[in-house]
Amino acid sequence: MASLSEMIEQKFSKFHSQKLVVLKILEYGLRVEGGRVLCNDVEIELRSIARECKVDARAVKAAINNIEQDKKLSNIFKNMKSTIHLGRVAPFLGMGEIVIEPYDARDYGIIYQTVEVLWKHKVSIRQAIGDDPEFVEDPKLYIITDSPIPASIIPELKKSSKIKGVTIY
Repeated sequence: MASLSEMIEQKFSKFHSQKLVVLKILEYGLRVEGGRVLCNDVEIELRSIARECKVDARAVKAAINNIEQDKKLSNIFKNMKSTIHLGRVAPFLGMGEIVIEPYDARDYGIIYQTVEVLWKHKVSIRQAIGDDPEFVEDPKLYIITDSPIPASIIPELKKSSKIKGVTIY
């Protein structure tokens, strides 16, 4: 079975503007259904997407039509769901955020090794979100914790052969 990035490349390789739209829709986790683009159940204006992608609104409509005419892509995009990412607001809520930069985001055990260190230090995790390495050039793992993270954890995390960088906010 082809990966989502392969399906998008096959379908939109000749339509650069539409491909930009599709990738932006994915980036935001937007849903495509009934000729509309939705953030969960809130409709997004097609002109807004066009402005964000710096394309004509007709490219947005064409991308939506192409998605909906393809059974596999339609099933994927009509089941997308946006979710809250607490990373930027964590400090304002008294939480912590740790950003893990892996050597290879497709490698196994990155989350496990990070969680194991946090568990040893009795740090409770509120949320974990990882960038998809198929669509993000420099993917990272974002872990939001119930409380600020002690800097003393950084050297322990950096001992991992899978972790290239660690940033704590």
